[in-house]
Amino acid sequence: MSQKGFRDLFLENILNFLWRQWSALGVLGEARTQDPWVIDPEPMLLFTLQMGRYDPRIFDEVMDWLVVNGSWIDIQRLRGILREKDETTKNLTGAVAAFLMREADERKWKNLSRSCRSQEFDGSGNGQPLFCEKGGKPHPISNEPDPDFLSYGFNRPQMRLRRMTRQVPITSHNTLRFLLRALFGLGSRAECLVYLLTHDGGHPSEVAKAIGISVRATQDALIELSRSGLVLTRILGKRKIEYWISHERWWEFLSRASITEIEKPVWIDWVALYSALSKVWVALNEIGKKGTTDYMRSSKLRDSLDLVGSEFTRSGLDIPPIPGREVRPEVYEKAFEAFIIKIFGAG
Repeated sequence: MSQKGFRDLFLENILNFLWRQWSALGVLGEARTQDPWVIDPEPMLLFTLQMGRYDPRIFDEVMDWLVVNGSWIDIQRLRGILREKDETTKNLTGAVAAFLMREADERKWKNLSRSCRSQEFDGSGNGQPLFCEKGGKPHPISNEPDPDFLSYGFNRPQMRLRRMTRQVPITSHNTLRFLLRALFGLGSRAECLVYLLTHDGGHPSEVAKAIGISVRATQDALIELSRSGLVLTRILGKRKIEYWISHERWWEFLSRASITEIEKPVWIDWVALYSALSKVWVALNEIGKKGTTDYMRSSKLRDSLDLVGSEFTRSGLDIPPIPGREVRPEVYEKAFEAFIIKIFGAG
């Protein structure tokens, strides 16, 4: 398969995957909740804003979701993840926040909108097109652009909400994070419990890295939770304290609330994985540029795809094996085609 062919395959499968994840959270469409993992809305939102530029329909449906369900978004955690993103992602998130200030909750989104204005657009031009065709060609400039997006340098037609999104259906292990946020509020407590419910235990620094929250905030939350007697501690090694919970007791409690499946869901580090997928996409767009040798193209693609493969390998899911470095490029790419279709495809 050519590099362009693999780029198209990757984009199509990623967009199908994002539709599947968001429909499970209430976006209009066929909800599919049989995926074995816990959905993580903050890194998924940032990745969708990037990839949704190639599918205006999913971009606008997610905007609709944010108006209805934006109260579920942890702004502090979102800002923490944004620190590692590029200026374009920050500006785009700021534009979304500005729109939500007007259409949803001004107090919730106001500070995010301000902090994301890294390069203020002076309004002297029409801005860059927000959307592109799947092949990469920009959409035409709109003569009546949306003012919230234009104020951050993005030109798109006026945003018109359909308001057809459902409330988040907290009915499966996919939405465990939302159930815990409903019980414990947004923040580090709910995130710590998601981690503990999907692991045998964890040290504060280990948990903090996985959930995308500072070590101090994570440690404080774990200490507070342990005072309940339902989050337990044990010593590992030289005075290293690990926190853990009785899965049986917790799942019995949670299943009586609204979870219909008691089978322990799979933890995936979505913060790291979506970042890796973003790097794959950047690499796929760069390798088509003139002046890039075959070796450079193959090396960039392998490095980026290896990041994705390693994240899924750690999850323990039944996935196609990741080929090693010794494999010939054409065999390597074929193996990753199967991997992408298996993990992200709708089939």
